[in-house]
Amino acid sequence: MELSETACEILDFLRETHRKPGARMTMATLDAHFGTDPAVAVAVSELKHIGYVTTPDAGTIELTDRGFDALHRRDYRTDHE
Repeated sequence: MELSETACEILDFLRETHRKPGARMTMATLDAHFGTDPAVAVAVSELKHIGYVTTPDAGTIELTDRGFDALHRRDYRTDHE
């Protein structure tokens, strides 16, 4: 599955700041970094759908083991570089 550019940017941001499985980030942090663009919410939904993050509540995303592995392989970025 090809990820959107925004989804890749969110994963890049997680890679820079939260480099472990189970790491959590608030939607407020994403909004502060990316702005309140609706594409961010769509990208989070996309990442949740493929299993890279979970959403324990409406305001938080959590990096899964699968997402952690993808961060270190960076294979999610192949179509956007």
